[in-house]
Amino acid sequence: MAENTGLSFTGLTDEQAQELHAVYMSGLWLFVAVALVAHLAVLIWRPWF
Repeated sequence: MAENTGLSFTGLTDEQAQELHAVYMSGLWLFVAVALVAHLAVLIWRPWF
């Protein structure tokens, strides 16, 4: 079997992996921001402590 040295164990090139990571991190920050706003809204509406 021919060895392809340009790919990692995931089958992605370094450039593809960096692009996927950037998209994933953008989605993660969006999720965190929405969760933070939701928690603050509930805290203002009905404090849990």
